[in-house]
Parts: sequence; C-alpha cells; structure tokens
Amino acid sequence: MSDIPILKGQSIILRGIKPSDIDDRLNFGRPNEFKYMCGGNRTETEEFPPREEWGKWYQSILKKEYTWIIEYNGKCIGNAGLDHLSKEDCNATYVIGIWDIENLSKGIGTEATKLILEYAFDILNLHRIDLKVLDYNKRGRRCYEKCGFKVDGILRENAFIEGAYCSDIVMSILENEFHNL
Repeated sequence: MSDIPILKGQSIILRGIKPSDIDDRLNFGRPNEFKYMCGGNRTETEEFPPREEWGKWYQSILKKEYTWIIEYNGKCIGNAGLDHLSKEDCNATYVIGIWDIENLSKGIGTEATKLILEYAFDILNLHRIDLKVLDYNKRGRRCYEKCGFKVDGILRENAFIEGAYCSDIVMSILENEFHNL
C-alpha cells in the first residue's frame, strides 16, 4: 500500500491503493460513459482487459506520489490526484476518474475534489491547481465550478472524438479563491 495520507469525507475515503482494488477495477471495466468523458470513443469495441492489465494500472498508481483511490461503500470506484506537481512554482494539475457509472451525480466527485484541494493548499502549500475538461462533459464542469474552479481559456477543437472535433476547457483555482468559498 502506498504511503499517501488518508483523507476522509462525509461519504468517501481517499486512500492509497491496495491489491484488492485490482478486483474492483476489473469488475467495473471501462464503461462507455467513462471512456467518452475521458476523450475515448464509445463506439469502438475493445476486448475486456485481463486481470494482468489491471495489475499494470495498480503498479502505475503506486508510482504516483499524489494519487488517491476513491472508496465509496467499501469499494474502489475511481481515483483522483495531483499530477505535474511543481514545488518550485507551487502548482499542479488535478485529475479524477470515477469509473463506477452507477455512482455518478451523487456528489462523490465534488467531495473528492474538495478534499484534495484542501490537502493541496493547506498541506502542500500549493498556490494554483489547474485541469482540462472536455466541453461536452457538463457533469465534470459543474463539479469543478462548485469547487471554485474558473475558466482560464478554451483549447478550441483540441480533440477528435467520435468523428468530431471537441474543445478542452482549461480551468484553475487559486489558494485564496478556495479559502474564500
């Protein structure tokens, strides 16, 4: 298990990855809705990855310094964290993925985001957190806006998904904005 601190919310726990998470990840697979929100193609059929592929996922999460597993009702339903963390510039990029589509629109993403922002600003002393979200991911955009992220700009037609160009919205939040919510 990784040494990342446990962050407890009202309905979720953010914790380091453990071997049993491989089975939860294997059970959820790659739902089309999840793939699409991450920029994948819902119409492409793919062979269901075997357990050893999820073992590679497990190993990749172990190597990341600030990636938490989202545990809800005793199950691993996603992960969230900080990538590209720069201690020199005091910033990072926020990433989140909830692959259990049965638990979308329940506030889990908002709760996870707020817990990680609090840790980033209060413990890591970061100044700025940014992210990119596809323009059609309205659920994600609402979550980020609720957590205080503001639009910095748009990377117009930055991704080609399902035969159409889609734009990425770049958003960020500053430490003082988070503390003044």
